[in-house]
Amino acid sequence: MQRTRFASLLSRTAGRQGMIHQQGWMTPMTRPIVLQQRSLASLTNDQRPPAVRVTKHPESPEVAIMTLSQSAFSHDTARLMIEEWKAMEQDQSVRAVMLKSDLKSIFCAGIEFGEFMKGPESFGNYWKTIREVFDVIYSSRLNTAAAMHGHSLGLGCVLGMACQDRFMVGNTPKPATIGLNEVAVGVPVPHWLVELFAHITSRRHAERLLPLGRILSVQEAVQTGLVDKADFSSQQEMEEFVVRYLVGRNKAPRIAQSETMRVIRLNFLNFFRASEEEDVATIVKYIQEEEAQSVLKAQIARLAEKSKR
Repeated sequence: MQRTRFASLLSRTAGRQGMIHQQGWMTPMTRPIVLQQRSLASLTNDQRPPAVRVTKHPESPEVAIMTLSQSAFSHDTARLMIEEWKAMEQDQSVRAVMLKSDLKSIFCAGIEFGEFMKGPESFGNYWKTIREVFDVIYSSRLNTAAAMHGHSLGLGCVLGMACQDRFMVGNTPKPATIGLNEVAVGVPVPHWLVELFAHITSRRHAERLLPLGRILSVQEAVQTGLVDKADFSSQQEMEEFVVRYLVGRNKAPRIAQSETMRVIRLNFLNFFRASEEEDVATIVKYIQEEEAQSVLKAQIARLAEKSKR
């Protein structure tokens, strides 16, 4: 597994920026933004990009950009994401992070199906790591925003919900979708995810959508409150907006802002952490059920067949 070291990246000086009001969002006015897309793969003999990499925005280096380069999360990818996130937390020059992907039409397709099939002990350890991924984002001192270009299913939706704000562009190169589709693959939605989804949208939306494994269009996601803004014409436009938005949030006093966000999220975070043992035992139990195994095996076979075409 190729590793990057975000803490070693050099910061650049941010330019002076004013504020404008755009479509109900406060955004700072900047020069045209070109997002830094340096791949650290060139530092090794392995030409594949790392599954997770972190850069700083070239004009606003207080904004870090975490980029996902794999459509599905393996255990190694989850561990790498935790490592990189913790490195960002330690860099006091960073105040915000935009979470995005560089995949053509997918933000994150969820858990790698093979992880479900490795046996209860292996999956239990994997699920604990996934919970830690959520924890480091949800409890972060940083201002966080997910810029979701393309499909955001299962874990992809969870990563978005862990952030403070969610933005999507859904029509390029093809219409995108978002949602918790666990039921559709034979696994019940964990208690903490039900509560978080209901908190972000509403309990009625949770009752109507989650038991069906319903996947939403971008427009439906905005209507339910799952996504905050989606009227972007391209991925570039969305990412430029998100960087400006984060720079605007960063103008609030650092300590007062982070402590207020910590208090806002404290009750849910305490519930989430206290329920770990029960949560892991429950999901391990249900993925071993014949129904879930049958659905998962069918999904794996379908993907294998698709890869041959």
